[in-house]
Amino acid sequence: MKIKLIPKNEQELSKFFVLFTPLLILLAVTISLLKDFYFLFSGALPHTRIFNYGVLEKISNQTSYNLLLVFICIFATVYLLSKSIGRRLILFPLFFLTCLGIVGFESIEIILGLIFPNDMFSFGNTTYLLIFKLLLMLALLGLIFLNLLAKKEASLFISSQFLIGAMVFYCLSLFVYRSDYQVISDNFFINSLYVSSHIYVGFSFVFLSILFFLMTKGINATLYNKTLSSITFWGYLFLLPWTNYKFHYGSVLPNWIENVSIYLSLGLAIPALSLLVNYLKTVSTRDTENQVIYELINISFVVFFITNIFQIVSSLSNLIPLVSVTSFENAIRYGYIYSLVLIVVPFVYYLIPRIFGREIVQTKMESANSFLLKSVILLSLLVNGIIGINSGYSWNAGANAGNPTIYGEGFLITWSLVGTPYTINLFLSLLLLVGVFLFFLTTIRAISSGPITEIESVELIEEQVDE
Repeated sequence: MKIKLIPKNEQELSKFFVLFTPLLILLAVTISLLKDFYFLFSGALPHTRIFNYGVLEKISNQTSYNLLLVFICIFATVYLLSKSIGRRLILFPLFFLTCLGIVGFESIEIILGLIFPNDMFSFGNTTYLLIFKLLLMLALLGLIFLNLLAKKEASLFISSQFLIGAMVFYCLSLFVYRSDYQVISDNFFINSLYVSSHIYVGFSFVFLSILFFLMTKGINATLYNKTLSSITFWGYLFLLPWTNYKFHYGSVLPNWIENVSIYLSLGLAIPALSLLVNYLKTVSTRDTENQVIYELINISFVVFFITNIFQIVSSLSNLIPLVSVTSFENAIRYGYIYSLVLIVVPFVYYLIPRIFGREIVQTKMESANSFLLKSVILLSLLVNGIIGINSGYSWNAGANAGNPTIYGEGFLITWSLVGTPYTINLFLSLLLLVGVFLFFLTTIRAISSGPITEIESVELIEEQVDE
């Protein structure tokens, strides 16, 4: 295993992606697990400046929502863009420095939060950090468009379109959420726009970019229909940014924003169904012997589709009061994150033989890893959905009866409904940590001792469409 600290091309840079992605996922899951421990056993665990629920929650959000998303997005972009245009990227050293700078600033923000936990929010809201991140991301977008202008073919692989869309909305979320609140005075509006643009659109688009690449090139299948791909892209592009406002129904937001959010959330059925048809028809033409990759692609798609169903169901007028500001909303956020994690695993498995020249031999470890990730993530979505519905039902019942559920007997009633599911969720987080650790071991073993194979060369990847 030979890795250069200063890569000379996109394939050498992709080695960093393969090595550090399992570590970042492992870090994010570990911090999230610590947060859950402090949530359930706050009275039995010692509290310090860092190890308390509030600080751990902020660090967990920054690691999962910012660092992990940005890392996967920019490194996947570098690889998939080169495959899409069919040649080495021009001005590659600038690509490397830009990617290093973006990941570096996200990491610095987390480190500063650990050193100064009481000022964590202030650091995240610092004007200088905001400016640096925006400038670097805009520079990366500029380099991408410069390479696209040099592309001879008029078409662009759908994966690259989704990744560019994710970067644009990342810049939007930075500008809105990390800027001064005086720009947009309504905190509900800011929070909703951030969640929609950063989490919903960001994670969805990065997931869809890798999905469209793997469901064709990863399993040797033929893309069924480009028109359906376009419907998926433009549908999610225009609908997803509006979907989170419905969870603030009855707040100080104008009624028209809340109503538009409800109707457009229901409209997610259109791009979701187009994606479903395109995916099923495409994978039916597959020709592959790697069953692990195929199974992980399938389950990642199932998780993403279930998340879309949660989005649509939560838009029904009689369910909005039950699921708003509950763990049901967390189930939707986790669904987007989990679907990305699940699609990254087969993406890493796909890259290892092509950039390291090592084959992945399917063993009991790979099978156990695949089974743990699939079962744990599906159960986690179900449990968080149950927690959200139970707590929402209790809160609404208490409010209608004139008995607040935020303290006293009312709180105990609510906790009796959600205490057990929260405990189950903690156990599932432990199993998820084991699954991610097995993924890390599988990656290290493959790139260090796997059977030698031929490293791929840069070539134009055509989107074959079934006529």
